[in-house]
Amino acid sequence: MLSVVMPTFKNAQCLELTLRSLTRQTLSTDLFEVIVVLDGRMNGYDGVERHAPDIDLRIETLPQRRGRSVARNTGIALAKGEVVLFLDSDCYATPQLLERHYRFHTETPGQRVLLGNRHEIDWPHMTFLVNDDPIPAELISSPDYRDIKFHGAADAEIPERMRTTPWLFAHTNNASVTTETLAASGWFNEDFGVRWGLEDLELFYRVYLHLGRDPESFHHDVEAASYHLVEYRDQHGFYQEMFENISLLRRLHPHLEWEFHSTLSTIDIADKVCHYRGVIDRCLDDGIGQVPPVWEWLRPKLPAGRALVIGTGTGEVAMPDGTMTFDYAAPVSADNYHLVGVAIPVSSGAFDTVVSVDIWRCLRWHDLCEFLREATRVASQVLLVHTRTAKVPYDAMRTASEIGYLLRTLESRFVISVERGENGVTGITVRRRA
Repeated sequence: MLSVVMPTFKNAQCLELTLRSLTRQTLSTDLFEVIVVLDGRMNGYDGVERHAPDIDLRIETLPQRRGRSVARNTGIALAKGEVVLFLDSDCYATPQLLERHYRFHTETPGQRVLLGNRHEIDWPHMTFLVNDDPIPAELISSPDYRDIKFHGAADAEIPERMRTTPWLFAHTNNASVTTETLAASGWFNEDFGVRWGLEDLELFYRVYLHLGRDPESFHHDVEAASYHLVEYRDQHGFYQEMFENISLLRRLHPHLEWEFHSTLSTIDIADKVCHYRGVIDRCLDDGIGQVPPVWEWLRPKLPAGRALVIGTGTGEVAMPDGTMTFDYAAPVSADNYHLVGVAIPVSSGAFDTVVSVDIWRCLRWHDLCEFLREATRVASQVLLVHTRTAKVPYDAMRTASEIGYLLRTLESRFVISVERGENGVTGITVRRRA
């Protein structure tokens, strides 16, 4: 059996249409159930079940609003099926939607994930849906109405994107997974509370980790389609809540795979993750960013317990107690994260100094600017260490003229000083202007 789990909050008019769409499925009604969870007691839902008289429907109401994570977890707990399909109550299902998900999991059993496709629609499309008529294909062929998670990617690029960063595309408006996988990965994190956004991606990141980062474990089916119904959305408020959730995500997963999450498109975020995965692999292979060779010069510049050091090999030297590190050669721990530094998960003024040994030279220019903004937020000064390493990718400091241009660029916003040490070591100290 397929268990369709739908949370709903103040959109009964959408739920009515979605339930009607589920009565018109090609999948036999004895092969699926629908569990709707009202996120708190709300007006407008009385008698909503009449819109789906011929399906196995259960409506559960939470005593008070708890958020989408709690609502979905409530639905999972009630599910009788071996596979859970997460569908949003504002997503009108095409007739083949449930059958596509059902057949995916029954024809090739295993712990896998299927992501369906959701078209963004507007008023001309709603004219058809409110009358239970199919939307003509020519009305949704425009790129304006394609699935938002793939905006900016050509159709031919989607499979590779799915292979490299699949959790970034795992929106639970149309996604199915086995209950076995959910049990092993953990359900939705309820710490997201009633805030909007990202709780679904966080769950499927844990699914991705549980499945061993297997690139074949996530699939996309453009024919398992739904339509995003028109309703009032406070997009500005949603984004404000999402930024709070981004902070939570970065605390839960201090890894570059979440460091770049922002209002950028999913495709742009995926590009950054893939790019810096490659940069870090190259740094480790080529010995870029090593702290031990510059330690004798660097050590006197580090205050006890008030420094962040970005580089590799930090375990080979006697770091002052309480020093935080971003060392990709060491395991992630409470004081060592796998980040590049464009988002530093500590409070403002937490450090006296942030040090980056050559790793800063591997950042694309816009990301270097973000790193300097973040580093000067969390510390009173930033020390950019430049060595004679010849293989640094995206190195902006190959010649004296490039160094001079870089310094003039930074001087427009920061107080800059330069110290040249032995063996070709250069230290650029950056302080925010008063």
